[in-house]
Amino acid sequence: MIKKIRKNIFGEIMEKVLVLGSINIDFVSFSSRYPHPGETFLCNDFGIFQGGKGANQAIALAKLDIPAVMLGKIGNDMLGDFALSSLQKNCVDTTGILKTKTISTGSASIWVNAEGQNSILVYAGANGEVNEAFIEQHEDIFKESSWFLTQFEVPPDAIRLALRLARKNGLKTLIDPAPVRKINDPHIWKSVDYLIPNEIELKELTKTEDIIAGIQILKKQGVKEVIVKLGEKGAGYENNGELVLFPAINVQKVIDTTGAGDCFLAGFLYSMAKNNNIAQAIKTGNLIASYSIQKKGASISFPVKSEIDWNLALK
Repeated sequence: MIKKIRKNIFGEIMEKVLVLGSINIDFVSFSSRYPHPGETFLCNDFGIFQGGKGANQAIALAKLDIPAVMLGKIGNDMLGDFALSSLQKNCVDTTGILKTKTISTGSASIWVNAEGQNSILVYAGANGEVNEAFIEQHEDIFKESSWFLTQFEVPPDAIRLALRLARKNGLKTLIDPAPVRKINDPHIWKSVDYLIPNEIELKELTKTEDIIAGIQILKKQGVKEVIVKLGEKGAGYENNGELVLFPAINVQKVIDTTGAGDCFLAGFLYSMAKNNNIAQAIKTGNLIASYSIQKKGASISFPVKSEIDWNLALK
């Protein structure tokens, strides 16, 4: 039987996480405001970064010393080489990544304003070719893992099959429902242990403005637990009809919120794997995200385990 856990150099038991998702290259422009339609506007800074919610989350996990294996596709091009190199430098297992010759690597054009808020336009590229046949070819990775993490940036048929394989092999499952999309298959929700939408995604999925009502709708559809990200207000979950909210960590200045949600997921999963305590996991997610928003870029801004003040998550 393949062992699904291992110990790091500190003797901590670390469970392997399989991340199915997008692999992009981000082209990021920083400006005082967004340009109006038809307007040419000079930006203050520009950068090219590793991106894609799947790749971001895998890197965020690896920086916390969690064994992470990436399952996805890239193009046979310079952007694909850049993405592969970036993942490997951040100690992500890339054996589940396939280069395709039929389409280019995914990319994203991102605008970041003076308040650190962003608008993102995504080109799926090779991510759109992640299909059921590709998932079936990599079932051995499911057998080696303890957690399965995915988002909605790859085709739904691939996600559906991956969730079935995760359940078959006893993995705990976590979904970041972004970009939000209508779910026509009710069996998907029954395969989800933890669903982590932001407030907008929750409203889109449930067609209600009420957070508690939205959470309860998803639970009735089969989701085991729903944690809602509320931006600068923090994050929370429902307990006995009440929203248990954990405030965001205060920072001196928000530079760029790109990837903050991915950091939150990594922190949440890291804590759940260690302590299996939802309240503590949300606090840890808030903490990890607070480091990301103080720097430019997505994965390049994610903190490594040694630089984190872990006491802040205990308050």
